[in-house]
Amino acid sequence: FLSFVTSNLSFLLVCFAHPCPADYISWYENCYKLVEEPATWDEAQTACEEQGGNLASIDMSYDQAFVAGVVLQGKADAWIGLRRKDGSYTWTDGWPVFFTQWGPGEPSNIKDEGCVSMHASIWFHGTWNDTKCDQAKSYICKISSGKTKQC
Repeated sequence: FLSFVTSNLSFLLVCFAHPCPADYISWYENCYKLVEEPATWDEAQTACEEQGGNLASIDMSYDQAFVAGVVLQGKADAWIGLRRKDGSYTWTDGWPVFFTQWGPGEPSNIKDEGCVSMHASIWFHGTWNDTKCDQAKSYICKISSGKTKQC
């Protein structure tokens, strides 16, 4: 009996202590991961979906600061889950767009620029840029609470 209780307790502790899959970082019941292997926006979204998530949506300034500082860490510009379709921007996970962090002069809304990346440069760190979807960039995946597969 003691062995059964101990093994189940260990399982529960692991699940509560590590709510995110390996290589993901937990933040407010969501899990984030920077993938440094460059991909187009569509390839990046597909890769995130295969892990049970989407390209990252950013709902408020606290999420923005976390993703820019802890996840991106100034490594390289990275795709996030915002895309322009039919003249308006939408998040891949369906969240409404009520927070943005556009860089100076952005979004430029140039015809072929409809996918959004987060700047890593020291001058524009964390700001957003609409750019061509077929460019290969690092990307940030997000798995929302209740969708993690580990436990």
